[in-house]
Amino acid sequence: MSNKKKMRLRSKINLLVLLNIVLVLLLVMSALSYIIVERKFKEAGDRALFIARTVASLPQVAHGLKDPDLSSAIQPLVESLRKQANAEFIVVANMDLIRYSHPNPNNIGQHLSWEDYEIDQKVLQGEDVIATSTGSLGYSIRGKTPVYDTNHNQIGLVSVGFLVHDIWQELLSLFIRSSLIGLIALLSGFVGAHLLSGHIKKQIFNMEPDEIAFLTQEQAAILNSTREGIIAINSDGKITTCNREAKKILEIMEEEDVIGADINSILPSSRLYDVVRDGTIYNDKPMIIGNTLSITNRVPVYSNNKVVGAVATFRDKLQLDQMDHRLADIGQYADSLRSQRHEFMNKLHLISGLIKMKEYELVNELIEEINEEQQNLLDSFLTKIRDPAIVGLLIGKINRAKELGLHVLIDTKSSLPNPCPHRDIVVTILGNAIENSLEAMSGNKSASLPGTITVSLLNTTDDLNIVIRDSGPGIDPQLGEDIFNDGVTTKGSGRGFGLALLSRLVANIGGKLSMDSSSSGATLVVSLPK
Repeated sequence: MSNKKKMRLRSKINLLVLLNIVLVLLLVMSALSYIIVERKFKEAGDRALFIARTVASLPQVAHGLKDPDLSSAIQPLVESLRKQANAEFIVVANMDLIRYSHPNPNNIGQHLSWEDYEIDQKVLQGEDVIATSTGSLGYSIRGKTPVYDTNHNQIGLVSVGFLVHDIWQELLSLFIRSSLIGLIALLSGFVGAHLLSGHIKKQIFNMEPDEIAFLTQEQAAILNSTREGIIAINSDGKITTCNREAKKILEIMEEEDVIGADINSILPSSRLYDVVRDGTIYNDKPMIIGNTLSITNRVPVYSNNKVVGAVATFRDKLQLDQMDHRLADIGQYADSLRSQRHEFMNKLHLISGLIKMKEYELVNELIEEINEEQQNLLDSFLTKIRDPAIVGLLIGKINRAKELGLHVLIDTKSSLPNPCPHRDIVVTILGNAIENSLEAMSGNKSASLPGTITVSLLNTTDDLNIVIRDSGPGIDPQLGEDIFNDGVTTKGSGRGFGLALLSRLVANIGGKLSMDSSSSGATLVVSLPK
C-alpha cells in the first residue's frame, strides 16, 4: 500500500496559480527583454550615426582634413564632443583611412583597423553605415558617415562607437528593475492565490476533492435507499434533488431527469415556495399526491442565515398502513375481545346472580339466547359475506359501536364473494365511513335515541354497491361537494383527508361516490365496477 501523501487542494490551487503567474511573467519578460535589447542596440546605432553626421558637418573637421596646418585642431574638438556625447570613441579619418583623432592620442596618424576595411570602403563610396565589430577599443556598435568639403567632394569619414559592454551594463540595470517588478507581481499573485484557495476551501467546508466525491456518492446512495420521497428546491423553485422513491410516488419514470424543472410543474401542492418565502417548518402534515395520501415534512435550507432553498420528505401513507396492518388487526382484535369481554362479564354476572337465586330455568333461557345471538351473527356473515377481512372489520366496528352505546346493523340483503373485488378499497371505505359516523354520533349529545349505522353491501353482476347510512347530525350543508377536497373538514387541522382519498381511489378505478346529507343523518353511496 502506497504511503505517498496526496497534495491538498489548497496546495494545488496555490501551485497552479503560481505556475501560471511564473509562466506569464517569463513570457512577458522574455518578449519585453527582446524588444528592449533590440531597441537599445538600434538606438545606440542610430545615435552613433547621428553623432557621426554632426561631427562630419563641422567646418573645423572639413578644414582640418584639407589643410595640414589645421589638422591639429580636430583632436581637441572631437574629444570635447566625445565626452559630451558619452561615446566610447569618435574617429576622424581621411580618404586613406589615416586617423586624425582618437581617444588614444598614440593612434593618431595610424591606419584604421583592418576588421572594418569592407565597411570603410562602403563609407568611402558615400554610404552611411551602422555596424557592430571589434576595434582597437573592443567590441562596439558603430555609426560611420562620409565627410564632404564645401564643393561636396568626399574628403574623409567619421566613425562613432559605443561599446557593447556598456550597452549591456545599462540593460542589466533595466533588467534588475524589471525583475523586481516581476518579483512583486509574483508575491502579489502568491498572496492572491493563498486568499483564493482559502475562500474556495471555506466554500466547500474545508473538504478535499476525494472527500467531496465520497460524500456525493454516499449521499446519492442514502437518498436512493431511503424509503421516503425526498425533493429539494433552490430559492428560484427549481428542483435540485429528487430521489428514486420520490419519482415512484410521483409516478415519474426513474430514468427521467427532473433536476432543474420547476417544482410547480412536478408537484403543485408541495407548498415549498411557502417554506422558501416564510422559512416555516412543517412536520408530519398530510398531503395527497396523485392518488396517494402522504405524510410530509417540509423544512427550509439556510446559508449565512438566509433561506436558499427547501426540502420536502414524504412517505406513502398506504405503505405505512401496510406496515401497520398487522398492528391494526391486532388492535381491532383486542378491541373486539375487550368489547365482548365487557358484554359477557355483564351477562356472567347476571347468570351468577340467577344461579344464586336458584332461577335455573332463566339461566338456561339466557344461555340459549346468547348462543343463538352469536351463532346467528356468525352464520349471517359466513353465509353472505364470505371475505374474512371484511367480516373481521365489520365485527370489530359492531363491538366498538356497542361500547359507545351505538348500533351498527348489516343489511340482511348484503352479500360479498370471497375474495372481495377491490378488497383494499372496500376495507378503506368501510373503515373510514363507519368511523366517521361513529365520531359524529358519539359527539351528538342532542340525540334522543341511540345512533344507528346501517351498512349495505350489494353484489350485482357488473357492480359492487356499498351504502353506509347513519342517523347522526349530518354534514354542514355549506361544505357541499367540497367535502371531497383535500383538508376540508369541521374536525380541526390535520383532518379532512379521508373522504378526499376515498374519492380519488374510487375515481381511479372508474367508480362513483356520492354523499347525501340532512339533519336526520348522512348517506354515503359507492359504486365500484367489477
